[in-house]
Amino acid sequence: MSEWWQSFFDDDYVHLWGVDNAAKTAADVDGLWKLLDLRPGARVLDAPCGYGRVSQPLAARGAVVLGVDQSQPLIAHAERNRDGVGSDRLKYRHHDLRLPLDDGGFDVALNIFSSLGYGSEDDDLAVLTTLRRAVHASGRVFIETNHRDVMATFFARGQKPAYRQSDGTLFVEEPRFDTIAGRVETTWYWWGPRGHGEKRGSIRIYSLTELVALMKRAGLTLVSAHKGCSPEPFVAEGPSLGGRVGLLARPI
Repeated sequence: MSEWWQSFFDDDYVHLWGVDNAAKTAADVDGLWKLLDLRPGARVLDAPCGYGRVSQPLAARGAVVLGVDQSQPLIAHAERNRDGVGSDRLKYRHHDLRLPLDDGGFDVALNIFSSLGYGSEDDDLAVLTTLRRAVHASGRVFIETNHRDVMATFFARGQKPAYRQSDGTLFVEEPRFDTIAGRVETTWYWWGPRGHGEKRGSIRIYSLTELVALMKRAGLTLVSAHKGCSPEPFVAEGPSLGGRVGLLARPI
């Protein structure tokens, strides 16, 4: 299986997925702070952390955060955007989460924004095992992602996502759902002031039953399901069958 993600997360990614999301980031961070009952001094692992979208504001609130990501460009971007938060509260590390970390004892480990499913199921099992080993015995792991039911309702509408960003960039996605493999094979195209290009990806979309079973294999037991990164309970109803889901778990 191609490791497409090795080159996917670059400066173009930051521009395309990091623009116009200030309101969502603020809502996600506020929701995580309340849901996980975080306090100043709480040790948080953000893995993967991307360009620091969640790591930096959590650390700014007083958490002690380690952000980990396999992408050097995203780590470099995160380091440039500390906004005054020092290394005593915020550190970044380049690391492949399929391999164990040499740090542990975290109160919380976060896996946010559909960060599973890029490779094989064994890859995801390894990532979840890394997260479970990183927290202490009474710590928690929180995973926020899409799920197969949402994808089924989306593709049933026969629509292709397209929108224009605030800088004028037109962003179009052409996804295809492989129901046998359970993967979305997709291509993103963009045109704008900074030029144009395309990116391709292949993402396994687990059903919630499959994902909870995989978490159990990694040594995690489900505590509760939530609407994205909010404290609100997840309810699978409505036209999007509940939308994105956040799964809170503890080590078994």
